[in-house]
Amino acid sequence: MPTMLLPVAALLLSDALLLVGHGLSFTVLPLRAVAEGFSDGAIAITGSAYFVGFIGGCLLTPRVVRRVGHIRSFAVLSSAFSALVLLFPMVPEVISWTLLRAATGVCMSGLYMIIESWLNERASSDNRGALLSIYTIINLVMIILGQQAVNLAPAQDPMLFAGAAVLLSLAVIPVSLSGATAPAPLADVQLDLRALWRISPVGLGGAAMLGLITGSFWALGPVFGRTLGLDTQAVTWVISGATLGAALFQYPLGRLSDHLDRRLVLLFSCLAGAGTAFALALFSEATRPALVIALSTLWGGFVLTLYAVCNAHANDRADPSQFVMVGTSLLLTYGATSALGAPLAAYAMHLVGPEGLWWFSGAALLLFALGLAQQRQQKPRPVLEETEQFVLAASLTPAGLELDPRAESADDDRVNVPSGYATDGAQP
Repeated sequence: MPTMLLPVAALLLSDALLLVGHGLSFTVLPLRAVAEGFSDGAIAITGSAYFVGFIGGCLLTPRVVRRVGHIRSFAVLSSAFSALVLLFPMVPEVISWTLLRAATGVCMSGLYMIIESWLNERASSDNRGALLSIYTIINLVMIILGQQAVNLAPAQDPMLFAGAAVLLSLAVIPVSLSGATAPAPLADVQLDLRALWRISPVGLGGAAMLGLITGSFWALGPVFGRTLGLDTQAVTWVISGATLGAALFQYPLGRLSDHLDRRLVLLFSCLAGAGTAFALALFSEATRPALVIALSTLWGGFVLTLYAVCNAHANDRADPSQFVMVGTSLLLTYGATSALGAPLAAYAMHLVGPEGLWWFSGAALLLFALGLAQQRQQKPRPVLEETEQFVLAASLTPAGLELDPRAESADDDRVNVPSGYATDGAQP
């Protein structure tokens, strides 16, 4: 273990600092927006801007890295992210926040791409799976720590933004002082939605639907809790509970899908997630925060895990040479619909109150479940021998798919293809 971690220790330390700062800023922003009097629709628009920027960063970062290198790109993006976070409390109005959140999305996706491509360069056939697991654990733990750091001060206190900026600035130091050789330049991102639809309508449809659901949750989950009347500590546990639920449920559900038709696992999870969402809509009260947190944890376990199973289903049906194309196409679909989910959920909240977030989530899950049921009737269940073993797909950008052990089996068949993407949905 020390032999494996030593070459990437500086990179993982930078990743940890980055993720705590990102988790803190990402959670405090909706709470501060509520305190500033932003409407639900305005908060949704600012949240959507982040996902638009994230996709833009995936497209732009390879060009920047090819021009100035990994270390300089990381330093520039992390410093820019830190400065952007400090600007939020200085200009508390919707247009400025929309532009700032789009810019932070560009920075965050670029930083993820650099980290993941670097990790992939240091990984070998013997340690790739272990390194992927450690990276996943660090991401989940640091995101939760950042979410919980919101409890250190009121949302109106600029110290929260200052703390996030400090962490983002400190993240530059380990990478900058590392003597490790930078990896090869990043490849440009490409996609083929038509090919993905032919390979797996379930995968493409699932990515689109889950983007709507999870995008609305990350943008408006804190708003739901605050509007409900929960205190800041309870609100942060609603968000962290969903992340924790995804971490606990992802691998068991994924392994279960190895032994059953993955569509059946998706159908069960959709129905369970819809039931949990409707329970949150019906039974959420400020006087029962423990119930809200428990239901949010269950919802995260059933829903934030769905993307990785959809990704596995799509890759079961793809040729090895299509592995990375499938991941890239799923990423861009997921990111695009994440940007649409928040405004749609905000409209539902406008119509019926804060519980509209969960009515929207439940309705979208039921719609996907209906499509799954229909697709299972039209096409027979695949034989188990055609199913690849589930691997937790934890990379967050197109640069990270090569870290997935499944990518190695396709190396000999892949020529001049873009990197791909897969995530469990538990991280914004």
